[in-house]
Amino acid sequence: MNRKLLISFFFLIIVSLLIVILCSVNQLPHNSNVSWPTKIWDEGTTSIVDSEELDKMIDYTFSQNSSGKLGITNALLITQGGQIVLEKYNDGINQNTKLVSWSMAKSFTGAIAGIMIDKGYISSIDEKNLFPHWTDSRSEITIDHLLNMKSGLEFSEEYDTSGNSDTLEMLFGKGMLDQASFAASFPTHKAPGSIFSYSTGTTNILSKVIKNKLEERNLDYYDFLQENLLKKIGLNNTTLEFDKSGNFIGGSSVYASARDYAKFGYLYLRNGLWEDEQVISKEWIDATRTPSSNTWGIYSNKFWIIDPQFRDGYGLPEDTYYCAGFGGQYILIIPSKDIVLVRLGETYRDTNSENEVLKYLGEIVKLFPDVNVN
Repeated sequence: MNRKLLISFFFLIIVSLLIVILCSVNQLPHNSNVSWPTKIWDEGTTSIVDSEELDKMIDYTFSQNSSGKLGITNALLITQGGQIVLEKYNDGINQNTKLVSWSMAKSFTGAIAGIMIDKGYISSIDEKNLFPHWTDSRSEITIDHLLNMKSGLEFSEEYDTSGNSDTLEMLFGKGMLDQASFAASFPTHKAPGSIFSYSTGTTNILSKVIKNKLEERNLDYYDFLQENLLKKIGLNNTTLEFDKSGNFIGGSSVYASARDYAKFGYLYLRNGLWEDEQVISKEWIDATRTPSSNTWGIYSNKFWIIDPQFRDGYGLPEDTYYCAGFGGQYILIIPSKDIVLVRLGETYRDTNSENEVLKYLGEIVKLFPDVNVN
């Protein structure tokens, strides 16, 4: 090899190494000084201009005057730049109190599905033939359909207390001991993948698929969740509820403190990275904030996505995506402001009341400036 070729060869090696190093650095969503609240959250102060207006809005949120519009707020927590900048609780509740997620649990199930795919335990979101007894049209239901409420199963999400609710029957009636099997027993009434139909049942079915995949590898579901999610990001004040069949009730049953819910949101804000480990692939996070097909542009991988054309986006930034649960439980993830916002409460009158909560949270978020995340 002559001298010119040798120099060119070494030059290419150096350039390649520099590219690898730069790509690795760019995986950090902000900079090398990112804070990681694995053990405890750092606390800071807000950088907003009008702190007096913020104080007024927070006081109103927790006052009796807001109950007619917003219901009861039990916890409100905002992190920015990896620090808690606002934290307030209702009487009798504190930073250690575990509060129910309701359907925010679905987003945890979405995260677990992402981890399973990253590890190759689920081949892809297009995998089908998910249960041996699904030999009819249900054999065409894929992981993607379960993730994005497109199974086509004739399962009604109505909360009719007169006895005609599939969801209530699953959670509290004859389906409660094995909720996934109950939901999986319903036939299809639409072609899988053709229509968005919100369903707690399909999320519990997805959880069962995950359980079965782990058992094929002689892995325990509870231990897998602990080792691959909860312990990784320090969710030490979080309980995941399992039914009598040993399946995580992934549609509705997480109990956690506001600080732990914020950690879960922070994992997504940081593109699946936690300290020096990619807990969930950035590709999965990117897919989660990109609307899935046939979901009205507002849903992906068990997360809701802001669409400015849908209810004016509740006044929230266009890059907002979030976990939502019955009664006005929210984890908002807002990259443009480097914010995670957790609201936990009791807003039970109707869906419009929950919409009012989102709109009010949007007004609070407007007080925070955008940040340079590059």
